[in-house]
Amino acid sequence: MSTTRRARFAPSAIALATASMITGCLFGGGDGDTTPPPPVVAATQLKGVVASGAALGGASVSVIDSDAATTDPAAVTAAADGSYTINVTGLKAPLVVQATGTVEGVVTRIVAVVPTLTAEADNTANVTPLTNAVAALIAPGGDPAALLSPAALVANVTATKVANANALLVNTLNTDASIASALGANFSPLTTEFVANGTGVDGVLDKLALEVSGAGVAITNLAAPLTGAGVQQAVVLTAAQTTTPATVAPLPASAIASDLPTAAEIAALGAKFQACMALPVASRVTLNSAGTVTAVSNPCNFAPAGWKSNGRNWLEELGQFTFAKNQFTGASVGKGLIVLTVAPDNLTDPKEFKHPQCNTATCVVVRYPLTTPGGQVAASDWLLGKIGGVWDFVGNQRPYRGFVEARMSRKINANRDGAALGNTSDPYFFKDRFESTLRLTFDLRVGSTSNVRAVRITGPGLPAAGVVMFRSQRCATDDRMGITYQNGSTRQASNTANFVTFTGTSGADFVLDAANLDGTPLAMPTPVLNATTVSFQDFAPAAVANQSSVIPAWSRYKLEIFHHDVMSDTPDEVVYVRINSAAENAALGVGKPWPTLASSFVDAYLKPTGASAGAVSSLSTSMTWAAAAGSYVGSSYLFGQNFATLNNNQGESANYAHRARLDFEPAVLGNTSATGFEFATVASGTSLSTFTQNAGTNPNPRCTSTDLVPLSANTNDYREAGLSFRGSDRKLYQTIWFWDN
Repeated sequence: MSTTRRARFAPSAIALATASMITGCLFGGGDGDTTPPPPVVAATQLKGVVASGAALGGASVSVIDSDAATTDPAAVTAAADGSYTINVTGLKAPLVVQATGTVEGVVTRIVAVVPTLTAEADNTANVTPLTNAVAALIAPGGDPAALLSPAALVANVTATKVANANALLVNTLNTDASIASALGANFSPLTTEFVANGTGVDGVLDKLALEVSGAGVAITNLAAPLTGAGVQQAVVLTAAQTTTPATVAPLPASAIASDLPTAAEIAALGAKFQACMALPVASRVTLNSAGTVTAVSNPCNFAPAGWKSNGRNWLEELGQFTFAKNQFTGASVGKGLIVLTVAPDNLTDPKEFKHPQCNTATCVVVRYPLTTPGGQVAASDWLLGKIGGVWDFVGNQRPYRGFVEARMSRKINANRDGAALGNTSDPYFFKDRFESTLRLTFDLRVGSTSNVRAVRITGPGLPAAGVVMFRSQRCATDDRMGITYQNGSTRQASNTANFVTFTGTSGADFVLDAANLDGTPLAMPTPVLNATTVSFQDFAPAAVANQSSVIPAWSRYKLEIFHHDVMSDTPDEVVYVRINSAAENAALGVGKPWPTLASSFVDAYLKPTGASAGAVSSLSTSMTWAAAAGSYVGSSYLFGQNFATLNNNQGESANYAHRARLDFEPAVLGNTSATGFEFATVASGTSLSTFTQNAGTNPNPRCTSTDLVPLSANTNDYREAGLSFRGSDRKLYQTIWFWDN
């Protein structure tokens, strides 16, 4: 349209001319311009939700198509609710969508395969563990990441393959009636629209654990109740099964809806925890001069009446060991998810401990992720049950602090200048090594334990007869029950007519297997038990292979408790406990994010010639370390043991291992140094029992000093320093430097 000609017109003519010009522009007339403008082409877009249990807000979402010549679009960021939109105009199907975000501190990558694309339209493409499972079923080696190239898409992705993998997955999920109802008819992991709000499709994501590996896709229904000693059973899907997707194995059935808390109920309980942790420590608890919690403030006192866990009430357990810690002040409490559903125990034996809620009704363990203001991430597990028809925190209610915990240690010998380094007579204890263990704990300080003589523990990974622990004669630290036998007996090996009342051992770690630092197997000492020799009872007779299968998460252990006043081969009480993470073989220690203790600390504290090898009595002692990327140290310690001749109350004297420990805790998670905050309690196992403390045959000394014992060149003097951290899988890891004479 030309605007260069001018003329003089009367006002009415000007108005007419203007109208004529506008009309010409709209309808192609005027000045000979008859070419219509190009049509507006609608964009081709992918839209969907990125979620992995909870909405993966902030995830980076990228797309790769099957044509190497095209330019893939820039990645976009998912909104807080997990929703995303990305323009894929001009891309050629099949496509693969990858979402990368952080779940409980772990970088998570999940993908979705888009086999076809409708041009000039919005295409739904959710990215969830379900779509990741579909991708794994068609990917080379079962690895979804193997599809992240145009060539891989062309070679492996067809509409038929994707449809069959989808069908296999959905048919398997639909074997559970409650899951089928929540998914609805014609559900597609890729294209069915949903909102990440804990209901419907998102509720199904919350109740499933999907693990992708070369062996296939393992699906665990977390809402399926465990009964007795049962463990969570996974259904494994393989690529071979996609050729017959109608033939599937059923998932373990979910508990009925009324036996499970809703997402809203879980969130409401989590909000109470959040409100408490938002306060400073001084507003959460009252502490006396010794650092003991004497009261819990109202915002943090949200326990129901009668709450108990590990032999402690709310003040003693949560108040002292959670609310009094500054490490999580201001932490954000994330979306709680059920990680374990437990069927009613229905125990009837009067000797067996019965939970007031969980013995007759279904209970669940809910895990709440915690993110500190500094960005460090952890998780907190809570047992929930119904009280008066309402879901609440109930605690495990056990009368004792007894538990079994899978852990792995990395041990480094600091004795690099002495004969120990080349000691061929002891090919194990002076070696740098990884150890996989079960920590067996029965804490005599907690609950009414004076009458406890022995505890026998049986369960996965332990000898069938049971590992037996007695009160330790070693004095000072709170490690006061030691592994003594693995034959189940509580009688003396040399004279089976007599019962054992206490032991000279102190170790509580049952070693499952060991490896050199390069991951190669390391032979362990062989246990010996006969009338004259009792040795290495805290080592498995043979290394336990495939520990993640033998000792899976939530394995149950039986603690049989024997009393002094009965002195019988039959236990007087029985308590059941579960571990919350699977064990893993020592060889897997290679590549774990082990922290490194400062060499200056090793030189000063872990060598007899070090500047700080003497007794340590000050809490101002400082420890420094370097943390591996993506991990942080939660606590650390300095431990020492030597032998001295001490007298007991009866005037008897004997050589005893005197143990002491100084504990450290970083003020803020993520710090790489800490000062001491507590010396271990000075008490011995026998001194806590009225049945043994005055026994004339008990030469157990009564330690009074909390000082860390000195390290000298004397035989049997020992020191170690340890740094502890938990993996995202809730496993506990310790890296330990030691000096052993």
